[in-house]
Amino acid sequence: MDTYRTEEEQIEAIKRWWQTNGSNVLIGIGLAIFIVVGWQFWQDQKRATGEAASVIYSDLLDAAGLSGKEASSDGKDNSATLVTLGEQLKADHDASEYAVFASLMLAKHYVNAGDAEKAESELRWAVDHNASQGVKLVAQLRLARVLALKGQLDDALSLIDSVDAGAQAAAFNEVKGDIYVRQEKFDEARAAYSKALNSSDAKAGSKPIVKMKYDNLAVVN
Repeated sequence: MDTYRTEEEQIEAIKRWWQTNGSNVLIGIGLAIFIVVGWQFWQDQKRATGEAASVIYSDLLDAAGLSGKEASSDGKDNSATLVTLGEQLKADHDASEYAVFASLMLAKHYVNAGDAEKAESELRWAVDHNASQGVKLVAQLRLARVLALKGQLDDALSLIDSVDAGAQAAAFNEVKGDIYVRQEKFDEARAAYSKALNSSDAKAGSKPIVKMKYDNLAVVN
């Protein structure tokens, strides 16, 4: 026997079910629409933010003379523009990788300008702000060099020892060797340079330089 023997009984059953469950169905539909629309809005905003950061970063590369475009012949100093754009990226897009790249570029600018304090500040910012592991290692390596430049040799060594250098082990060991030479700890320097030379990630272009540093220590007692 059919559950509902007449069409009228079926209609009445549907009405009763809708009265009991209709509000929940509407809420569920509304929530699903809200989630979909909200997700699309977030993706659009994320895309727009990324594009805006990309434009600023492109201008930053131009200011730094790294865009590949033909350099201006007017001899204009773009330092102020570089700093302004870099700070804008960090302020407005601090969660993006572009901001970390901007911080690295600012650090290089400040090193070239002889301002190690500001360079250190930029590199610490880069380390602390959402950098991928590879970029973070670059920032940490440069930070160790800047600390050494400032004469904070023990701090530089402590930083190097705290890092899992991974694919950058050769570069970190080379800097470690350089620091030990400045401290006149020549046995430790030889060991660090040896590790750099024997690291699987050692770059062919840097090996002759590290080998020269290692060989120069042979005449040191």
